[in-house]
Amino acid sequence: MVKQRFLALALVLVLFSSGCVDDPLPPSEPDPDATLRIAHNFILTRFDPHRATSSYDNTWLFPVYDRLVHVNPDGDPVPGLATSWQFAADGSHLDFELRAGVRFHDGTPFDASAVAANIERARTVTGTVVASELANIESVEVLHDHAVRMHLERPDAALPLILSDRAGMMVSPTAFGDRGLDRRPVGAGPYRLIEYRTGNRAVYERMEEYWDPDAQGVRRIELRYMPDEITRLNALRSGQVDMATLLALQVDEARMWGLQVATRVGLEFTWIQLNRARSEFGDQRVRQALNLAVRREALVNALGMGYGQPNSQPFPPDYPAFDPETGTDFYAHDPERARALLAEAGLQDGFTFELIVPAAPVWGPLYEALESQFRAIGVTTRPNIMEGTQISERFYARAEGDAALVSWGGRPDPSQTIDLLFTPGGLPNPGDHSTPEVERLAAAARAEIDPERRQALLQQAVGEITREGLAVILWHSSATFAASDRVVGLDVWSSGNKAEFRNIRMLR
Repeated sequence: MVKQRFLALALVLVLFSSGCVDDPLPPSEPDPDATLRIAHNFILTRFDPHRATSSYDNTWLFPVYDRLVHVNPDGDPVPGLATSWQFAADGSHLDFELRAGVRFHDGTPFDASAVAANIERARTVTGTVVASELANIESVEVLHDHAVRMHLERPDAALPLILSDRAGMMVSPTAFGDRGLDRRPVGAGPYRLIEYRTGNRAVYERMEEYWDPDAQGVRRIELRYMPDEITRLNALRSGQVDMATLLALQVDEARMWGLQVATRVGLEFTWIQLNRARSEFGDQRVRQALNLAVRREALVNALGMGYGQPNSQPFPPDYPAFDPETGTDFYAHDPERARALLAEAGLQDGFTFELIVPAAPVWGPLYEALESQFRAIGVTTRPNIMEGTQISERFYARAEGDAALVSWGGRPDPSQTIDLLFTPGGLPNPGDHSTPEVERLAAAARAEIDPERRQALLQQAVGEITREGLAVILWHSSATFAASDRVVGLDVWSSGNKAEFRNIRMLR
């Protein structure tokens, strides 16, 4: 009898494993009432999109604020609050057709007047960080309730994608005068904020009658700030959160634990940003020497487990603005040439500069590696450890500090990165340094609305930036998200860790 039962059980197991027996646990269905809990590694500066000082704020802002233009995961522009847009043949204006029937979270109608008011506010509100990106807009004309015309001082091919970023986030005009807007956002996005704990978490709830219900895959989103990468992974493993940003070096471990992992090299890059108005950084030879001292591929292999793209220019391969002439390895490791350049600059005995380093643990090993590589050419770094908000205030707002070891989150349009980092006038260029040729090429690329001619100008501008050594770019990061098996629709956007949570669902 025991033998017969054993054989029967064995037969059932064989049939089950071969697919001849129906699975008694059918696949789960999406739960429209689920809460998606996310651990993120960047903190919010403020909920006012026109004054938010970090591009990483976007992750916190996207659920609340719709933009005129949206982007897909590959970074291409797609309709948002604007259903279509068209430049004049001569580039003198840009027309937008607007989505009808949309209301802000406080009930205020979204219409052409609201768009005009938002553009004016973004350009003029005290503390704006997006005014320079909208500087080419001369005026906004209301054509009718659901159409506007932006009259331009000069053609601006970057404008549609600029308006997919913070500059294009629409705030309810009724909330303009609310001094609490930094903590109480009022947008027209798929979710409204129902709870916010500064420096801790934000909780969002689905807005009924949103124009794109497919974007609202869950009822609630809970976004938590967890700066430590080990804490984030442990929270995901233990079920405290459903999704988290990880470091590239955690990919294999996350997969070992059976987690979903999505990783992608995008527009985000790790770099040493030089205040070129300080220290010795006004001299091209010094900047080039620092670039030649770095072993980029070794850094990626040792600190990123090979996930990432070593690069000495601001855009990755296969991106339209990537300059094929200078390539990814224009500054191949050459300490002998670096020392010779320093000697030509009158610094044969080297020099010392302050390097601001983020306080998060992950930056320590990178600083130590760079310190050793610079010491090999006679350059001494003096570390100054700071929290992210301190870096924003001191290095960017007050333009104090010689250099900072930081990451750049990328921008939807390549002209944004070029203009903000390498031409005068933008907050992310502390020192306002540039060169006449970089300024000329940057302006020409932004004004060219023919895609092929514009791409050529962008590549020329990037080549000039690289040859001038305006920054010490190290690598393009491999942005990584991991999630439990309940999450459906996990993806990494080309912009890196600035994720949009549209179309993500949770299984029951």
